[in-house]
Amino acid sequence: MSFTNKYVVLDSLEGLRSLPDNSVQCVVTSPPYNKLGLREGRPYLGQIIYDTYDDNMNEDDYQKWQLQILNEINRILKPGGSAFYNHKDRRFCKRDHPPEKFLSDSDLELYQTIIWDRGSTVNQNARYFRPYVEKIFWFTKSISGESTTPKFHRDRLPEYFKGVIWRIPPDKRNKHPAPFPAILAEICILTTTEEGDLVLDPFAGSGTTLVAAASLKRSYLGFDISSKYQKMFHQRLATSKSKVHLWLEHHHHHH
Repeated sequence: MSFTNKYVVLDSLEGLRSLPDNSVQCVVTSPPYNKLGLREGRPYLGQIIYDTYDDNMNEDDYQKWQLQILNEINRILKPGGSAFYNHKDRRFCKRDHPPEKFLSDSDLELYQTIIWDRGSTVNQNARYFRPYVEKIFWFTKSISGESTTPKFHRDRLPEYFKGVIWRIPPDKRNKHPAPFPAILAEICILTTTEEGDLVLDPFAGSGTTLVAAASLKRSYLGFDISSKYQKMFHQRLATSKSKVHLWLEHHHHHH
């Protein structure tokens, strides 16, 4: 069965397990916060869910699940491949829970941590500083405990995205609940893949990663349990006209 250029309605872990070792060049993804069905109801613009939930919602289960996902990603990545995993700190029980703690237990090697500066937040909680930023963990494959060097072409980017803080406002024009803007996926894909390489998003949602991959002439594969999102993705792909937001934004970017 060919997995190229498909959006498969399938549980993420099942999907990953069906892939052969060393088969994917790049993963770009943002996991749903927990398994309690909140993925479907992801709020638009800024995902207020885990800023406002102040309880430990099966945190252990969530972490175990994510570690299974990450270990499968390590298996299916090609040597020299990259995985970009977008996550923010979760807040519950009146404190901050950074994901670094559990991420360090995965088989993947953490290569670099990128900060995504959204510039604004819908979180109006006055008890702490406004949480504008999210993290993007850039992982590489480890082979029996040894890290591999990722393919990387920083020179393909405009100057203002060459640093470790990416200032990208959430895409207000995107009618779909997307965890990150197209431009963010484009940066990850453009720098770590060549045309024709396979890009995977195991939590495909409305398909931001997949549309970005297609626009950059890469092959894509997405898994999600929602057939509603699959339909949404096919509509987006049909209307995207292969535009690359990275180049469109080029002339009116504010530093």
